[in-house]
Amino acid sequence: MPSKRTLLLEEKDIVSLIKEKIGLKNFLLHLMESLETGFKRFADKRIKVPARYELFFPFGSIATMIAADDEFFACKLVNTHVQNSTKFDMPTVMATGVLSDVQTGYPIMLTESTILTALRTGATSAIATKYLANKRSKTVGIIGNGAQALPQLHALSLIMEIERVYAYDTDHEASKSFKVSAEKLLNGKAEIRVTDAKTTSSQSDVVVAVTSNGLNSNPVIYENWIRNGTHINAVGGSVANQVELQKSLLDKAKVIVDFRDQAIYEGESQQLAKEQIYADLSEIVTCNKASCFGEHDITVFDSVGFAMEDLQAFKLVYDLAITERVGKIVDIAARPTFSKNLYESYFLQTE
Repeated sequence: MPSKRTLLLEEKDIVSLIKEKIGLKNFLLHLMESLETGFKRFADKRIKVPARYELFFPFGSIATMIAADDEFFACKLVNTHVQNSTKFDMPTVMATGVLSDVQTGYPIMLTESTILTALRTGATSAIATKYLANKRSKTVGIIGNGAQALPQLHALSLIMEIERVYAYDTDHEASKSFKVSAEKLLNGKAEIRVTDAKTTSSQSDVVVAVTSNGLNSNPVIYENWIRNGTHINAVGGSVANQVELQKSLLDKAKVIVDFRDQAIYEGESQQLAKEQIYADLSEIVTCNKASCFGEHDITVFDSVGFAMEDLQAFKLVYDLAITERVGKIVDIAARPTFSKNLYESYFLQTE
């Protein structure tokens, strides 16, 4: 019988679970394994994912992202409000997740998901890099040094030996903060250089674009900056009319998307004809499409955010939290005495 109680995971619970119970490195490794499994199950049509639904407001947007397999249904509410960090001292992206039992529809977990979104996005970029980048890659460039930058770098450090990191942000203070944290994260094993966008792009074997580039703005990475053999994770652009890469760069690259139904409207791929998309990442992970990449090919992973990743992350966190006894059990859904008579259950009975 499915649980009739809901596990509530607050921010402090997620931090405790990852930092104190599992360890950040181990959690990312578990997460990457879970996500690879998710891509394989999606390729086999065992996970259902519709395109997300998003509403836009003067200062940002709020979206719903849903996915389900035979046992669980996941829904995430996620916003993007670029001015949050400067005007309200709040994250640009915040998220809340619900995991429900498919058999009954009962919500078995309600969780803070801002941290999980950052970590699963970084882990997905690392998976793409493992399959798409040149195996001799040693240098990483991070354009956009906000909240997503360190999860991206950390996940990459688990699948490649990083010797040097180039960093750039229009906010120099963000780059300085990133440099300090990156040196701690990598234990001084890699040199961290804060530089300009062109140097960051042209000197790196793997480039990560994770900016909040404005709608209808110029690209942040240009074709003539990128060397042959470079792999690019394009993460920041995730709505229509918001891109990070110059179209001519995409035209000469092999473009792989996380979720085609969204990428063609909301990612870098909105600049391309559908036939220009080389493959979905699920096709590469499962070898359903051959990875025909030469050492001089430029590869682009167009990451717009994929609800399958949230489903896999929520399932992993639920299992770990139950095992480690983290979080609080609450009654968040209705449990009427008479399932077919809510009035008699709640309002008409007398003491």
